[in-house]
Amino acid sequence: MRIEVAGDELVALGESMGHVAADLAWCADSAASRAWALGHGRSRGALAGVLGDFEHQRLLLGRRLDELGASLRRAGAVYVEVEQDAASLFAGAGGDAP
Repeated sequence: MRIEVAGDELVALGESMGHVAADLAWCADSAASRAWALGHGRSRGALAGVLGDFEHQRLLLGRRLDELGASLRRAGAVYVEVEQDAASLFAGAGGDAP
């Protein structure tokens, strides 16, 4: 099996990770803004517990996605740079650039 990687695809994937993290933040904010509809009964406390757990997990996941996205963007940029350097070496040596 052969895996091909393109630097621009890594950068795009990194940007997508940031979008997913932003979507998670919106979901948590949206759910929390609707909690008032339950009133002050026991269900409100249960919902607060669930939302608190969700918020904690969302924060952890959001941080990891941001970190992964940043790493992917850096890797993509380095990959493109290496490809360009390799192409210039081959072109400078009289060979065909890949």
